[in-house]
Amino acid sequence: MMNSPVHPGKILILHSGGIGDLLLALSAMRMFRRAFPYATLEMMGRPERLALVAHDLRAGLLHSVDQAGMSYFYLDEPSLPPGLCRFFSSFGWILSFGRTGAETVAKNLKKAGAGRPLTISSFPPPGLRVHVSDYLVESLRREEIKGEAPDHPLELPEEALAFAGDYLQGFGEKGNKPILTIHPGSGSPAKNWPAENFAAVADWANDRARIVLISGPADGGAETVKRAMKKAHPLPADNLPLIGLAGILKYSRVYLGNDSGITHLAASLGLPTVALFGPTDPAVWGPRGAAVRILHERNSCPPGAFEPQSHECDPWRINIDPDEVNQILAPLLA
Repeated sequence: MMNSPVHPGKILILHSGGIGDLLLALSAMRMFRRAFPYATLEMMGRPERLALVAHDLRAGLLHSVDQAGMSYFYLDEPSLPPGLCRFFSSFGWILSFGRTGAETVAKNLKKAGAGRPLTISSFPPPGLRVHVSDYLVESLRREEIKGEAPDHPLELPEEALAFAGDYLQGFGEKGNKPILTIHPGSGSPAKNWPAENFAAVADWANDRARIVLISGPADGGAETVKRAMKKAHPLPADNLPLIGLAGILKYSRVYLGNDSGITHLAASLGLPTVALFGPTDPAVWGPRGAAVRILHERNSCPPGAFEPQSHECDPWRINIDPDEVNQILAPLLA
């Protein structure tokens, strides 16, 4: 299937990107994991985010990328820290995802003693209109990792579901109504549907469902949405641990949100997901899943002006009618 080492004792996945980027890479990670079914897998990145996929990938230890000495691996001709060299040299294969400097990282991982470092760009090159997940899988195949990329809902540990059950019961939620989970935020104001539209959908759904409203440390929109509601009284899901939030999504009947990492999380869990896209191209960045419905209102920014984690495009109103969203949600909440 691939060159030596065929069955390394330990393998490592290094991914320090955002939630959405991590989940878009899940197919490639599963493919890599499947190539070494008997190896011990460890991961490096942001542990809270990695915990979302660790159970699914049968990963053991999770290591933080934010530690002294890691920056040297992104430099040309560095003096590499001995401790990290010992760490990386314990792995037969290392799969590293990154936006820039892939060749430099690979060279330094090899210098540190890693058996076989593979580094691939997290995103397709500019101008290549291919979905990120497909691009990453094909990138692995070019690096001698063969086979199919497993496609199934993200598997969560039992503690995620237990957390969610306890959290919802704390609000008196007994499962009498289906749960509609709404996340009105994202990584950029330019990606956000107007708050009054989310409020209008929540008010429409109030008699049909129990509303859970998600907000995180980077979101300022949830309070604005609540103030705009006329009927709905949502359950708050404020700044919850990601693995617990994943459990709450798993309890939900349907999810509504912008182009965000949490929307990718909902879709990856197999949850019926309505995703609202404006500036970004869903053909490249859209969430994947059998039950995903993407509504896309193209923005007024010039082509290429808006890229993930960039703010070159001014915030722009995404003109998707709430009634259109309600028509999609109605049979899902019946």
